[in-house]
Amino acid sequence: MSNAKPAQAVIVYVGQNYDISGALVGRQSASEGFLRAYVKHGGADPFVCFSTASQEIDAFKKFVAQHAPSGTRAEGLLPTEMTKLPATGTLFRPGPDLGYFAWLRRGLGQRGFSICGVNHTLSDQPAMAAIGGLLTGPVQEWDALVCTSAASKAAVLRILDEYAAYLGALTGGTAKIRPQLPLIPLGVDCDALLPAEGDAQARAQQRARLEIAEDEMVLLYLGRFNHVEKSNPIAMYMAAEQAAGRTGKKIRLLQVGWFPTAEMEQGFRQAAATLSPNVKHQFLDGRQTENRRAWFAADIFVSLSDNVQESFGLTPIEAMAAGLPVVVSDWDGYRDSVRDGVDGFRVPTMAPPPGLGEALAFIYAGGYGAHDVMCGAAAQSTAVSPGAAATALVKLIEEPELRRKMGAAGRSRAREIYDWPVIVRAYQRLWAELADRRQSVPEAAPPARGHAVRPLAMDPFALFREFPSQFLAPATRLVLTPGVDGALAQGMGRLAVAAPVRAFLLDDDALARMVGRLEQGPATAQELVDLFAASQRQPAWYTVGWLAKTGLARWE
Repeated sequence: MSNAKPAQAVIVYVGQNYDISGALVGRQSASEGFLRAYVKHGGADPFVCFSTASQEIDAFKKFVAQHAPSGTRAEGLLPTEMTKLPATGTLFRPGPDLGYFAWLRRGLGQRGFSICGVNHTLSDQPAMAAIGGLLTGPVQEWDALVCTSAASKAAVLRILDEYAAYLGALTGGTAKIRPQLPLIPLGVDCDALLPAEGDAQARAQQRARLEIAEDEMVLLYLGRFNHVEKSNPIAMYMAAEQAAGRTGKKIRLLQVGWFPTAEMEQGFRQAAATLSPNVKHQFLDGRQTENRRAWFAADIFVSLSDNVQESFGLTPIEAMAAGLPVVVSDWDGYRDSVRDGVDGFRVPTMAPPPGLGEALAFIYAGGYGAHDVMCGAAAQSTAVSPGAAATALVKLIEEPELRRKMGAAGRSRAREIYDWPVIVRAYQRLWAELADRRQSVPEAAPPARGHAVRPLAMDPFALFREFPSQFLAPATRLVLTPGVDGALAQGMGRLAVAAPVRAFLLDDDALARMVGRLEQGPATAQELVDLFAASQRQPAWYTVGWLAKTGLARWE
């Protein structure tokens, strides 16, 4: 057995991407869960983040202190410290935009580190643009976009194939898909969904809290209450009503989530009363921690997703980890996670054929309708069979042993495939494979001498080279203005108008040193810059120009 240390990654940390304190959003929940699992099971010391603000780095350190083993260290890198990334080897961001960091990396040495991202929603324009950027940006074969389900990987490949065909037709060339597209699912914390007090006691406590009678059959839905961007409830309501009629059982539909608007809440309640009047409906605020323990009060989990915004679906796996049999739509990532007839039942779905959605795409692309308009319009013509859902519910309601058997199978599957420690190890294997590729695979589009590193984000002095009369050159001679000394120069540096972006210039001590040299007599720009170590030479060049700008010195 190898004793090699597991591969690690620097985490791109923006606090809002990991914040689950407010509304329940799958992307944030998955990102927070991954980060919590990584710092708990990843084995790094220190854990390192990359962020644009020191406050974010402080928040990351606090997160690590809260979730990592005692004594684990945490550090942070700012953009000015990007050259330190090769020490870890991989930069991980919880999204698909590898191109953003690939362009930043290009001027630092493209073999220095790998970039790893993950897909979430694929239906919005920013996500599709990010995936298109995998073809046009300097993304390498040692980078990876993790696909969370077979269906989402198929969609990613379709975007890439169609965009590559367009680029080929436009340029006469061939666009190559370079990044790796491994299939690694999202994960869940199986231990958190295994009640410490035992299943029977947790069930009794939660049913008592929610005033559920022993003879009630409880169906549970957990997720956002949003019929245009998440899941339309009508198939669930109709199936529950049919199941109540066919079994004669008292059925309670426990719905745990949150409504984004009052109008949406009114719509859900109206649909529930109209479509399933013989089912008892109970809505709970899923933002409250105690309500998230409603798993233990339920008999069956139901989620009939029908929306292109969904690409994976965490809640069925959480239900499986909690030991519940599941009834889900045969849709996106649900198809990977739920084995039909083993962990529960998958209900057939039907959507209009390819080609009929062009009007929806045009409206969204043109800005005439928002993302939710496109998603809602597509979903309202996508069917989930209410009859098949009802049949699945009836079978589970009438067969307690089947419920127990499927619940046990789902719990075992969740532990084996989707538990966060398993997912973290899969990522670490991927990061190690990417490191191996960095050593052997040819580099794509290496920076060429005389050409911009980032053509669409160029050096402003190079891009606008025709603007000035002349350039500051190594041989340019500067002469100190009479009466100027270090203190006067430092005072000029404290004028907001004179130094609006002070951080790019030498600090006060170094500035005084440069002025001190000029007090001894004229000096060339190169002589002034050579006073400083290599790490200070770029701000030194800027400062030479600044001395001339502010009249502290003149050039010859």
